[in-house]
Amino acid sequence: MANKKIVKPDLAIQKDVGTKASDGTTLKNIWLELPGYCNLACSYCYAEGGKPKNIENLLSWNDYVSILEKAKAMGVEDVGIPGAGEPLLPRNKDLTFKVLEKCKDLGFYVTLFTTGEWIDEEVADRLYDLPVEVMIKGNSLKPEVQDAFVSDPSRGRNITGYGQRRNESLELLMSKGFNDEEKCQEKQGRKSRMALVTSIMDSETGPSNYAEMGEIQDYARENNIIFDVDSVLERGRGAGCELCTADQRIKSKLQELQAKDASRDPPIEWELSQSYIGTVCDRFSYHMYINQWGEVRPCIGAMDVNLGNVKENSLEESWNRQEMQIIRSRNYEGKCGDECANFSEIDEERTTEAGTPKYKCNSCLGRRTENLTNESLLEKGYVSTIGCWNHRPKE
Repeated sequence: MANKKIVKPDLAIQKDVGTKASDGTTLKNIWLELPGYCNLACSYCYAEGGKPKNIENLLSWNDYVSILEKAKAMGVEDVGIPGAGEPLLPRNKDLTFKVLEKCKDLGFYVTLFTTGEWIDEEVADRLYDLPVEVMIKGNSLKPEVQDAFVSDPSRGRNITGYGQRRNESLELLMSKGFNDEEKCQEKQGRKSRMALVTSIMDSETGPSNYAEMGEIQDYARENNIIFDVDSVLERGRGAGCELCTADQRIKSKLQELQAKDASRDPPIEWELSQSYIGTVCDRFSYHMYINQWGEVRPCIGAMDVNLGNVKENSLEESWNRQEMQIIRSRNYEGKCGDECANFSEIDEERTTEAGTPKYKCNSCLGRRTENLTNESLLEKGYVSTIGCWNHRPKE
């Protein structure tokens, strides 16, 4: 069809993923954990949220201030607060808002991951006035199914009522304008400031959202909510979790979601990627992850690579570690690095927009590598990769 209008998904999934102009020399984004207190019991939680271990070693308020101020001095532009615990749980709420206010003072935009359960009128209003986008757990829109996803009967944890409260929070956020494109553009230069976040999860004996993914997608598209979908990260309780879905089933479901978007009026078109719908993760080149005890990692998936602790080492030292330089140099070997066309080919469209080379895939440190440790990186001098369901052999 001539001159058809193509709508691109909001590539602001988790603020600028896939579009940030980075040449791999400047730290531009950090994820910063808050204490891992959480009232839910998700069997797939990468951080094993609940009650933090080593409470006496948690970051102090002064530590958070120091991290953020040093990050600003290094060139960091935005911050993520991951769901290692629930940031808006009453026990974490005051600290969370102090961190958000500090981020505002420093000019950071914040991506805040939350279960959504603790968002009331007061919290919604405070968040709306801050430079924040809210990434809400959205495993299922059906309250009873959502409750099953956040329960863990094997540990005697059966959660009820959460799914309904989360749905009420979604409605509240929309009533405040978090999904109003005109207001979001005017206030923060965004298409939307709220997202539904989930992995594709499937189980013969437990909950599944495999068949429901299209409904979640429709809900997001119809309400201008960012649709943020991936696969279970096999870390923490996610390692060996029965909700992990086979690669080919993930591929099949993503193809289904891709076709569904392409059939809309106007069409929404995106290429298949092993990372996010609509973009490719490129955090390896500009990002570091700091956990609740101050330990620094390359990213959420590379937890066995230790880059030091902010209480003992500077962010600059962590950023310039040899292990981090190997990762940032994109020196990957194996199934992805040596054999996959997606890894080697430049995405011309995104490169033109961003001004720096962007590739069709960067592999995933958390899902598509093997033996990713300090020792392996220093001994081999490269990242070993195992390939994925989207593998495309070089010609």
